[in-house]
Amino acid sequence: MDFKELSLKDIKLPNCWETKPNKTEYMEFVYQEAIEMEVWRKDNEIDILTHHHVTDLSRFFWPNADFEGLVLGAELMVWFFSFDDLFDGGFIDENENEQFRLVNRMNNVFLEGIIENDSTGAERMGYHLRNKVKLICGEKRLSTFLRFNSSCIQWIDSIIPFIKLKRNQRTLDFNLYLHHRKYNIGAIPCFIISEIILDPMSTIDSFIWSDSRWIKMNEIISEIIALVNDCASYEKEIKENGAPLNPLKFIQIEKNFNLPEAFEYISNYLNVIIKQYIELESSFIKSYNNNNNNNNSNFISIVNHLHNMSFANVTWSTQTPRYLSQTQPFIELRRNTKIITKICNLKNK
Repeated sequence: MDFKELSLKDIKLPNCWETKPNKTEYMEFVYQEAIEMEVWRKDNEIDILTHHHVTDLSRFFWPNADFEGLVLGAELMVWFFSFDDLFDGGFIDENENEQFRLVNRMNNVFLEGIIENDSTGAERMGYHLRNKVKLICGEKRLSTFLRFNSSCIQWIDSIIPFIKLKRNQRTLDFNLYLHHRKYNIGAIPCFIISEIILDPMSTIDSFIWSDSRWIKMNEIISEIIALVNDCASYEKEIKENGAPLNPLKFIQIEKNFNLPEAFEYISNYLNVIIKQYIELESSFIKSYNNNNNNNNSNFISIVNHLHNMSFANVTWSTQTPRYLSQTQPFIELRRNTKIITKICNLKNK
């Protein structure tokens, strides 16, 4: 495999999983919310571009959602980014006490529904998101809220262990990495949000989503989204910090592979779990689609939406300026556009 021929198309996602992105009107509404919560700085050009990048994923993940659904998804994305960036962006460096302090404060937002008087923008967005989902769910679908809340706490608690994976290690084990990454990518809360968006009247028995097959399907799609994201961000991470936690990098070191061989290793793994997912999905649908009085169209929509999100992530990754460059190893992400130059100029300010 030639370096210049790396392609995300080697990841064999079924074409029927592809969807077209939704409209963008929700972005300005969420931007104003984030300004009020002091997540972003008003009229700051870097924050405006960051907001567009962060919230743009909502229209790809929820292509059939209405305005309120897109807003909910975008609020989740803003919360993810604003909290994770404190750690990933180097704002607190290696200060373990500060890391644990911030994690405990955010955990309290979701565990107890409280925020401190000196709350950060990320904490205010998390508090808003938790209360909004709780209000939407109400007593009728309390279990959905509880699962969403638990998934957010799981993501919060994944941040520090994921950071520590790279400490004092020349390389990483791929399976150990995936075990942490499938929770750290933050996809599980997105899947639960989909239940609210696609089944607004709560017509589906909640116990269905506790089926072990559905949980495994969620984990597989999380791995697909995570590994595609890692491939797309490889060049960006190499330039920023050497990509110590990127599997394309540590697989090269661990197995003495070149870049094309490392990508082949990842794409082969992904193609195996894609087949596993398809088998699980078929079994899961057969168990419930014709065996209850629920709204079957909503049930099928939620199931289909889960795998559609994996394809949507690929589509988004090939369009977001965050990963595009003239020297990208993946041909789908290789661009020579004005916006790339603009972002580079802003980063250098």
